[in-house]
Amino acid sequence: MAMYALGLSVLQEEISYEKTQVKQMAYADDLTGAGKITDLKKWWALVKENGPTIGYTPNATKSILIVKPEHYENGVRLFSDSGVIVTKDGQRHLGAVIGTEEFKAKYVGEKVSELVKEVGVLSGMAKTEPHAAYSAFTHGLQHRWSFVKRTMPGISLLLRPLEESIRKKIPTSTAEI
Repeated sequence: MAMYALGLSVLQEEISYEKTQVKQMAYADDLTGAGKITDLKKWWALVKENGPTIGYTPNATKSILIVKPEHYENGVRLFSDSGVIVTKDGQRHLGAVIGTEEFKAKYVGEKVSELVKEVGVLSGMAKTEPHAAYSAFTHGLQHRWSFVKRTMPGISLLLRPLEESIRKKIPTSTAEI
């Protein structure tokens, strides 16, 4: 991992903010850039040009350009020959969401629905194996929604179904089992 990061730092020097006007971040083999669409087009060309020489092969089909609705047509036009997916809605990124409030609500709603089902499974488990259910809840399930809360601010109302499910289904004492 450390060697990969050192190699990627060479590419980041070639596509630096000073050269592209694109704010960027790298995490493992993921590069992220933010800026004006025309600057991002130049940045993408530099990534494609310089990446392979250091062993970084950009994959256009896994690359997504998220634009504001008013810039969607310009984004599609500029990136039409690149293979990059252009969206005005949003996309999941490193476990969180970048995009519109509607996209974020849909994504969080799906996550909450999944977590509510898992709370139901744990509540069934708690009837016969309360310690195991408690451990699964505190060491597993709880961390999953903590991550969602930490990475996407302003979603407390979207988490209410999960909170209600926990309150109704998870026993709080052995007397409830």
